[in-house]
Amino acid sequence: MRAGSEGRRRSDLPDFVQTDIDIDSMADGIFARYAGTQPIVVEGIAAEATFFSRDYCPDLRVMKLAGELALRVNQRAVDKGRGPGGIPPLRVTIREIMLAALLHDLGKHHEDCAPFIDLMAQTNLRGDTGEDAARRAEYLLNIVRDGHCRKGPCMIDRLRDADRPELNSPFIATVARSHGDDFEANRGRKEKQGVWWSREINVVTIADDYDAMTSEGPERAYKSKNLAPVDAASLLRRGVAAGRYEPHIAEIFIRDVLGLE
Repeated sequence: MRAGSEGRRRSDLPDFVQTDIDIDSMADGIFARYAGTQPIVVEGIAAEATFFSRDYCPDLRVMKLAGELALRVNQRAVDKGRGPGGIPPLRVTIREIMLAALLHDLGKHHEDCAPFIDLMAQTNLRGDTGEDAARRAEYLLNIVRDGHCRKGPCMIDRLRDADRPELNSPFIATVARSHGDDFEANRGRKEKQGVWWSREINVVTIADDYDAMTSEGPERAYKSKNLAPVDAASLLRRGVAAGRYEPHIAEIFIRDVLGLE
């Protein structure tokens, strides 16, 4: 991914840390640009592809959840600063976080991942029982998890090269690559001295995991699904204890976004 002026920075622009925006309106605008047939470039050849349906799109839900969480984090940062109960603001814009959330699973559309996605759709991952069935399911899941995270940046490049300059932000590809990893893994990965945007990536991870826990769609067949918000919140808190989620951001999501205690 080519890094442009959107690199590792905390901008000094007065409107960078946004605390008063219409998340639904911004999400609708972003989605309108990426839904339906899209021009892409594959190895220098112009082509077309459809990644998001206008009728049903779980990634739109994730984008709105991630945007709302990002907004609440920034509001908490501005209200309380770095004093007691305070946290630093996010180091990318809310728009970047929302765009990354929409595109975080784009790698599933790569030709190397598609056959395994189809196989998962044909396999009753929730109904099959026994150790052999569990091993088969886990084998497929590991392939999809690894493959779509590795191929996500490639798919983003295909869109970017077809006149999508907003995708020059390296944060977008980093989310596609690392959103499946635990917060503690991203923060402390030794070979990279931690991922620069570990907190910001975790905003997308929390939104994505919560949607997976509470949705009924077929794309979530491999997750515990259709949970009540309070039960999903309990799982998020367990995830904090296990190092999957950043503690402060997870609590902001539960208390400020979901309105739970």
